[in-house]
Amino acid sequence: MYEDIGTLIRRGFETWRRNLKLAVPFVLMIAAMMLLAVIMAILIMYPLITASPGLISSSEGFEDPEQLMTLLQSTTNIGLMAAVVLIVILAMFLSGSFFTAGAIGMAKEATNAGKTALKVMWTSGKRHFLSLFLAEALTTIIILAGFTLLSLPFLSDLGALFESSNPEFGPLVLWIILIIAYGLLVSLLLAMVPYALVVEGLGPIGAIKTGVGFFLKNKMDVFLVWLVVMAVTVAIQFVAVPFSGSETASAIFSILSGVASILVISPLTTVWWTRLYMTRGGNISLAPPVSDEEVKYL
Repeated sequence: MYEDIGTLIRRGFETWRRNLKLAVPFVLMIAAMMLLAVIMAILIMYPLITASPGLISSSEGFEDPEQLMTLLQSTTNIGLMAAVVLIVILAMFLSGSFFTAGAIGMAKEATNAGKTALKVMWTSGKRHFLSLFLAEALTTIIILAGFTLLSLPFLSDLGALFESSNPEFGPLVLWIILIIAYGLLVSLLLAMVPYALVVEGLGPIGAIKTGVGFFLKNKMDVFLVWLVVMAVTVAIQFVAVPFSGSETASAIFSILSGVASILVISPLTTVWWTRLYMTRGGNISLAPPVSDEEVKYL
């Protein structure tokens, strides 16, 4: 069932309004990331604290970074510490994939049936998190490879820029423009990969192929939804401008904008992207459209 972008945005907003529990995966994701970060810090610092108990209580313990590093190296197995860091980072990425897959699964259910439940998050997360993690790893490799290929012709110019007393900034400007253009293009090209993976139940490679193919068939629609998402995100930052003169007000607004991002923007944009894929990705049954009377406040 095809919907124009205006209708998609309006009905997606209504779907989110009726399913505020869509924010739960994002709240749990942040909580999991914070917990894993604390665990990593404790595991890394534990040998240091036990070897020098007075270090934390004394402010002088952190005044000399070289002394701190020397103490850390003498009391910690560097290889073990590196392994802990890598394991925790891997756990962060896996938990992020789990809750992202769960959020998309909930958005799919809400778009398809009008309502969703938290059990859908666990079901979708368990089913798709590994495939989503692998897909994200592959797309990261693709992105980094592209950045590397774009940067290779400029390496000598960039090196000369720092060595010359009268540098030419033309190559640097061109390189920055190309990197930004490439980043924007890739973000659009791969935007639908997670949604194709979860909605269609695809594997990593199949999701990348389907997501790219979806973009090629619906370039303008993907771009317009991306533009709306960016506009909503940037608008919140502009609201903070009047508060930039006060550190306290700026800090408070930063916290509030972060909360809004987790509770509103992330679930709402997930619904929009999911609905875009579902209304153009095949013959997928959607919930009956909401009447104008029900959304006349928009």
